[in-house]
Amino acid sequence: MPEMNEAKKLRGWSLRNAADAGQLLEVTCQFCKRTYRFFPRDLLQLTTDVSLDRLASRFHCERCDRGDYMSLKVLQLWGSETGRLPVRRLVKVTTIKKPIWEDGVL
Repeated sequence: MPEMNEAKKLRGWSLRNAADAGQLLEVTCQFCKRTYRFFPRDLLQLTTDVSLDRLASRFHCERCDRGDYMSLKVLQLWGSETGRLPVRRLVKVTTIKKPIWEDGVL
């Protein structure tokens, strides 16, 4: 049987679907081979419910600061992986206030 294109699989699956199914998202930088794993519920706090084929382009690697080599894979968690798999968790979101000034005449 021929392999199905990974982008076609992800096109019909959204971030909320992955969160409801209890899946894990694995984002890998193909340039420096760094892997990050996220819970979909944490990503839903930062972005809207998007299709997973569009989600990989929103990431940038922290090591090489490139965004064009990112690929996304959906993982199903098994009981044997509990306690061994490193996962990034969202701790808090901070907002930065930056003043914008305009010069004018009195």
